[in-house]
Amino acid sequence: MTTFKIFRFVNPYKNANTYVVQIDEHDVLIIDLGNYPTTEFVNWLKHHNKNIVGLILTHEHADHCYGVDALKDYYDFNLYCSEACAINMRDPKQNYSRYIEEFETFAVKSKAIIVKDNDMLNFSGFQLRVMETPGHSPGSICLFFENGVFTGDTILNNVKTPLSFPHSNKLDYKKSKKIIMENLQSHTTIYPGHDASFLDNSFIK
Repeated sequence: MTTFKIFRFVNPYKNANTYVVQIDEHDVLIIDLGNYPTTEFVNWLKHHNKNIVGLILTHEHADHCYGVDALKDYYDFNLYCSEACAINMRDPKQNYSRYIEEFETFAVKSKAIIVKDNDMLNFSGFQLRVMETPGHSPGSICLFFENGVFTGDTILNNVKTPLSFPHSNKLDYKKSKKIIMENLQSHTTIYPGHDASFLDNSFIK
């Protein structure tokens, strides 16, 4: 069984989560990067002598990708996301930064490695299976790993997933949620894009 720790950093806007998976003493994998990197976050990485082996975006919305380019000023890492996410994160209208007062309008410039449904990703022995889950946004993915899954905004803790964005699709979401539920086990910990992780599947709305 892989030994790893998951740290959660809560971003100021909408309390979006940034997850840091500590794979070993130095290697870490980052899931989403909403408002970071702040000095505090970068100092934490440097203080603990962390090496970023990758950064994965669960989807293209501004509160999950705002800090990607800025982190590149401090670290060299590969960025991973779905094809639709890679396209939409470069468009302020599609990442919605154009409409959010708390953000400067931006377009992610960093080059992305495209991941697809059922791809297996391996980071220093930490493995994730990609599941494309459009609905909340066209570029949404979930990332299944040993006893856990990062769900972005596709599955949230006791809150209905927002489907009111212009590019949201209720039919796609219904299909995605069905596939996710078929893959969830009773022991699976869900790490959502907002709020705390949880185990009880009855919380899924």
